[in-house]
This record gives sequence, structure tokens and C-alpha cells, in this order.
Amino acid sequence: MYPPDFTYVKPSSVEEVTKFLDSHDDARPLAGGQSLIPMLKLRVISPSYIVDLNPINSLSYVRSGFNSIRVGALTRYYEILKSDLVRVNAPLLYQAVRVVGDMQVRNLGTIGGSVANADPSADVPTVLTALNAEIVLTSSSGNRSVNALDFFKGAFTTDIRKSEIVSEIVLPNLEGYRTVYKKVVRRAGDFALVSLALAIKLRQNEIEDIKLAYGGVGEKPFRALEVEKNVIGKRLNDDLIEEIVSKVSNQVNPPSDTRGSSWYRKEVMKVITRKVLKEVVS
Repeated sequence: MYPPDFTYVKPSSVEEVTKFLDSHDDARPLAGGQSLIPMLKLRVISPSYIVDLNPINSLSYVRSGFNSIRVGALTRYYEILKSDLVRVNAPLLYQAVRVVGDMQVRNLGTIGGSVANADPSADVPTVLTALNAEIVLTSSSGNRSVNALDFFKGAFTTDIRKSEIVSEIVLPNLEGYRTVYKKVVRRAGDFALVSLALAIKLRQNEIEDIKLAYGGVGEKPFRALEVEKNVIGKRLNDDLIEEIVSKVSNQVNPPSDTRGSSWYRKEVMKVITRKVLKEVVS
């Protein structure tokens, strides 16, 4: 299908973007286009204006911050994969980006585009939720920062307000953690049927800290906060693994769709949780 008619806008700065969005209600920013273009072709959305962010080079970077990594919203997946800073200090993001879509998606897609689209089965939102990442939003009024736990409100729904754009993602450095990103798909390149993002700090198999988030099991990434709190200080053995598997799967009610039923998603959730935790122990 062809997209509906729209006016193409090509700003040269963030200030121009926010000023335009301030004065035009029916405008959508364009980053990598991996979700926006299909939605236009399917007539899911029909905005009057498409605001192309791609000429704004100042939104594409990976930098070291204070105990953190700062990633510009327009940074493409392949640039994240080339970054030693991400690979060493934010390995969970690195592991997830390696399995985003296919090579074409990784060459064009951006981290900010995935964040703003908020697909509940996407890889990046699940990782950011696990890590308590901060999403920086920019408007003509300035910047504000929102924790990922509060940013993702539901399926394709976020805390982005009128005239705001996602400008930066801030991830904490992970020192002493083991990280695993596991994703189950029906076909290569698909969105996750179920995904798991784990960061865990162990001292002689005793859990000092754990961050556990899932994608594909609800309308937004699910963070198992209560389970995390209850297992701190306990030895990670087979009994505790089964306790975690049971508790996390009882806290969700996954959707049923053409890729899998709610029951099946919960079974997959149990299997990958058990497998990943056993891998960590071994």
C-alpha cells in the first residue's frame, strides 16, 4: 500500500523540531522509520506532517557520563554494536541490540525510535525497564527526564507530551553484574514472543542485587520488582530458581494473538527464566 499524503518537513536543529511540533498538532517525528513507515502504509496513522529528524547529527552519539552511558536518540543500532563503551559498560543493551530484527533494521533503526514507539514486544524497552534507564525528553520548554518504569504506559503508549521528542537515553554502568538477554521468536527477525532481560550480582551464589524484566507478556515491559526484593540475600539454588519461576509467571496475564496463546507465553516465560538462572549459577 502507499502511505496517505503528507507534508515532509526537514528541520536542521532540535530547536526547529520542537518549535514546529509546538505549532502543529498533527505532526509525527521520523527517525529510522522501521515502525512509522509501515504504519503509514497500512493507514494505521495519517498525520498531516512528517518531521524528519535524520539531518540532526547532534542526536546521534554514545558518550560516557557520570557512572552512566548517554546514547543519543538518533543513534542507530549498528552504531551501538560498534561501541566498546556500550559493550563493556552496558552489556545488556549490547546483547539485546544484537538480536533486533535483521541487518537492514539494525542499519536503519534507532534506539530513540524504538523507545518512542513502545511496542510491548520490542527489545530495547525491556532492557531499559530492567536497568532503570532514564529517558530524556526535549521540548521548546527544555528537558525533562523520566525513568523507564514510568515512561512506558501501555502498548504503544508513553509519557511523551505534546511537542516533546525523545532526545537521549541514559543507562547506568553495570559493574560486577552478570547480564543475559534471552528472546524467543516464531521466525528469525520477529518481535519477541517472550523476552527476558536479566542483570544479577552474586557473591558466592548469594544474590546481592537482581534486575528482572520481560517483554511480550503484557501491554508494556514487566519488571518483577516484588520478586526481586524478596530474593535479595538468598542463595541462588534450584529451589530458589523454581520459586522465582513460579512467582514471576503468576504475576502476568499475557495476551493471546497469532504468535501464541496466553498460556503458551507463560510456559515460555517459565522455561527461559529457569534456563537463564541455571546458566548464571553454572
